[in-house]
Amino acid sequence: MIGTLSGRLTRKKAPHVIVECNGVGYEVETPMSTFFDLPPVGDELFLYTHLLVREDAQTLYGFATDA
Repeated sequence: MIGTLSGRLTRKKAPHVIVECNGVGYEVETPMSTFFDLPPVGDELFLYTHLLVREDAQTLYGFATDA
């Protein structure tokens, strides 16, 4: 399970972002409330995450707060 991500924001295209953590780029889907609060591309960020695994997809969601 992936509980949090901390790394460099390398791409922003609503609602998806890519966070690079030690050479691995994680594609994360964010709600618009989180997306609008993200730092500029190239800056460091921290996201709380939830990994949803279904038969046809694995989606990593990222949130600015734990709530």
